[in-house]
Amino acid sequence: MSRLRVHHRVHLPAPLRVLVVALLLALTAPFATAAYPDRPIQLVVPFAAGSPPDVLARVLAEGWRRSGFAEVVVVNQPGAGGSLAVSRVAKAPPDGHTLVVAGDAALVVNPALSPEPALSPLQDLTPISQLVVTPTLLVVGKDHPARSVAELVAAARAQPGTVSFASAGAGTSSRRNGELLQRAAGLTLTHVPYKTSPLTDVAEGRVTLFFANPATAAPLVAADRLRVLAVAARERLAAWPQVPTMAEAGWPQVDSLAWFGLVGPAGLPPEIAVRLRDEAARVLADPPSLQRLEGLGGRAVASTPAEFRSLLEAEVPRWRAFVREVGLQAD
Repeated sequence: MSRLRVHHRVHLPAPLRVLVVALLLALTAPFATAAYPDRPIQLVVPFAAGSPPDVLARVLAEGWRRSGFAEVVVVNQPGAGGSLAVSRVAKAPPDGHTLVVAGDAALVVNPALSPEPALSPLQDLTPISQLVVTPTLLVVGKDHPARSVAELVAAARAQPGTVSFASAGAGTSSRRNGELLQRAAGLTLTHVPYKTSPLTDVAEGRVTLFFANPATAAPLVAADRLRVLAVAARERLAAWPQVPTMAEAGWPQVDSLAWFGLVGPAGLPPEIAVRLRDEAARVLADPPSLQRLEGLGGRAVASTPAEFRSLLEAEVPRWRAFVREVGLQAD
């Protein structure tokens, strides 16, 4: 005679079921995070090898290898002002194994320049950490008569249209600061876009001024071929203590900073985003890494995912409005 099996189903009250599920998730989350990463991380860079974001990506890659956190493959994918690389990462699985080191231009300004619907850094991507902030130096050629921003502005007002400013592209801080100076001072400046560095042309007087990366400008300043008038930053730079900020020079509106951050696809689990930020912060706190970043003219930040998201929430509408007001177009 066969035995009759009786199954008893336990019915838990709804609040208790929610508590049990939450407890199980809390117990299993550390194990899921501990398994990450389970293969090499692909770190995409929107510019060519040797560029500032490429150097930053390789600093991270080397640091993560040394610490045993992860093996990293750096992939350079230049094009479309960084949009190709950002798009590639936005379409990747949100598992933390495909990331991009992207800057303010690619994430904040270039989407506003696109006539087509563009990626949103807040909806299509996961902000992980703002890694590095880089101010820019307002430089002119050594033979230019201006010894201060006030004298440069006076010269531009005296001869409208004869003073020119170079930029490294429509979305870059060099273009934004040039436009901000033009608007704040009521000037008529001639914009000259460059695909490569314009510093030689500035030094030789073919174009009047440029908001330059401190590290790239330094050799020409040391050779007495460029003169630094001010720095677009909130504070004076330790390496250039004699150079006033644009605010000290009378133009606080000229305040656009270049920066680079670490970003992943939308839907990246919060615990992975936090782990990546923490591992990046460890690398950026390492003295050899800091020395290499100083060589780029940058200052390490290593913000949290929440802080980076807050920055983007402020920057996106600001520069979208700026693009409309100025009538900025892609070069």
